[in-house]
Amino acid sequence: MSITLDPENPFEAVLIQMVETHRAKAKDYAGDDHPNQNFYDTAYQLGLTAGHSVETLIGTKQARLRVLLPRMWRNGDSPSNEGIDDTLLDRAVYSVIAKTLWEEGGYTLDK
Repeated sequence: MSITLDPENPFEAVLIQMVETHRAKAKDYAGDDHPNQNFYDTAYQLGLTAGHSVETLIGTKQARLRVLLPRMWRNGDSPSNEGIDDTLLDRAVYSVIAKTLWEEGGYTLDK
């Protein structure tokens, strides 16, 4: 099945950004043998599951938003580094990666 996304549709425009972001970062992070290899490698080093690895990254992005958003609301402060938009996008991409890990059994310790 092939789906064509409409960049004029706000929801689908974000999906396009997610795919572009994931593809760009996967070039640096994904292993040649498996697209989620970096999550399995990190999990192995910590004695956890690949699911734990990605959930930690989602949690880190969420914690970042809990700091940045109140500063923006109170003072109008902008982040010094990665913007809120980038953080939201990363969190969304990690959530999709979490779903792929779930489907391939990456939330079990026997992987």
